[in-house]
Amino acid sequence: MVVKKTLPNAFARTNLTELIEALGRPLVICGFMTHMCVSSTARAALDLGWETSIVSDATATRPLRSALSGHVVDAATMHDAALSALADRFSAVAPTSAFLDTPEQCEVA
Repeated sequence: MVVKKTLPNAFARTNLTELIEALGRPLVICGFMTHMCVSSTARAALDLGWETSIVSDATATRPLRSALSGHVVDAATMHDAALSALADRFSAVAPTSAFLDTPEQCEVA
């Protein structure tokens, strides 16, 4: 299935909720950009009552200019910060190997 989206939150103006409900499976998020689309979708999923897991090495982002200092924040730092914020409340975060080896460990607690 392919869900075409036009906004960072993959639930906005799409049929993603209906597709997930029909499948009855956990929601695992991968994609680009960690700080925007991945984050928006994981946060919206929580608001909708969905538990999510994010595959840390199947997500990525780009460098951004700091709104405070004007310095460029490198992509690895942005990625780490975004995943850290999401892991604090919104999603379980784990690498691909965890999903392949022991997927039950990737469930949101």
